[in-house]
Order: sequence, then C-alpha cells, then structure tokens
Amino acid sequence: MLADLIREFCNEPENNYEVYENYSVPVEFGEKITTLGIIVPQDASCVDILVQLTSYLEAKGFDDKLLELDGADMAEFGSDAIVFFPAIQDYKPLQA
Repeated sequence: MLADLIREFCNEPENNYEVYENYSVPVEFGEKITTLGIIVPQDASCVDILVQLTSYLEAKGFDDKLLELDGADMAEFGSDAIVFFPAIQDYKPLQA
C-alpha cells in the first residue's frame, strides 16, 4: 500500500523526512478528508522530494493502479511545507 511505502521512504537513513499522519485537508463543499503527508523542511524542495519518492516507488515495483499519487499537492506548514496525497483516504492511520 502506498501509505506504507511513503512511511518507509521517509524513514530511509538518507532521507529522514517526517510523515504527518492524519493530515486534515479541506476539499469541495466544505468537507474535509484525512490523509498523510511528508513534511518538507524549508531548506528542501517539494518537487525534489516528489521526484525522489517516485524513484523510490519505481525501485520497489509499486504500480499506481489506484492513482493514489494523482493529485499530490503542497501547502505551507508553519515555516516548512507539506506534500500530501488527497487520493490516499482508505489507509489505516497509525494510532497516537
């Protein structure tokens, strides 16, 4: 599942990115969805992280049949940014 691979990607020693679980995103008609995201430090590039993630997923043989990467988006997150995946809504978030 993509959510698990994103967690693995973030925990790779050379990446050390933080996963944001249960990220609440407003969508159409005032509704919200809960997904996960990758916190992007201010000294890093969201686009570069997406390129790295895509390469990682290809190396793992991930086939995006459900188009879960489709619509990946970015937003400000304090002094950092967040890349999030609105199509990932059926994953089981980690319990706090």
